[in-house]
Amino acid sequence: MGLAQAVQVSESDLERVREILRANYHPRDHEEAQELILGACQDVQHLMGWVPHDAAEVIAEHLGVTSHRIFGLLTFYADFRTEKPGNHVMLVCHGTACFVGGSQRLVDELGSRYGIRGDETTADGELTAQIVNGCLGVCDMAPVIHLDHVYYGHLDVESFNETIAEVIRRGPVEKHHGDETH
Repeated sequence: MGLAQAVQVSESDLERVREILRANYHPRDHEEAQELILGACQDVQHLMGWVPHDAAEVIAEHLGVTSHRIFGLLTFYADFRTEKPGNHVMLVCHGTACFVGGSQRLVDELGSRYGIRGDETTADGELTAQIVNGCLGVCDMAPVIHLDHVYYGHLDVESFNETIAEVIRRGPVEKHHGDETH
């Protein structure tokens, strides 16, 4: 996944990025600036849900490092999103317990029904899915997904599709934050 430049970021969003940087990142020298890059990128992703090209440029300017250094780290670490996510973000656990429990059927359904693979967003911008080959840590619920901050487990293809449909019906995540387990 490359660093997308097509999505324009508003000046107000970039000003919020600058505020975070001014409040939390004050490198005394180049070496310390290098150490602050990951934290700054994490804060921006937490704020925006991704690290857009323009925000990466702001980070580089603030820390006094090259933009190539920022872009290199963003594309190296799988945890960073450099493309705008959909209205709903889903992690599909593909760890051992979930794989044995049938997560491959869920992964296959992403392709056949939603037209996406891992780290992709549906054409309508509603759903971004990421396949997690590690473990989400709720093996007793296998197979499990983490969708809009909520874990859903013991899924088969039918309940997987029903869960996605229900979450999309509720609207974008900002309207229904919650950290609960289903």
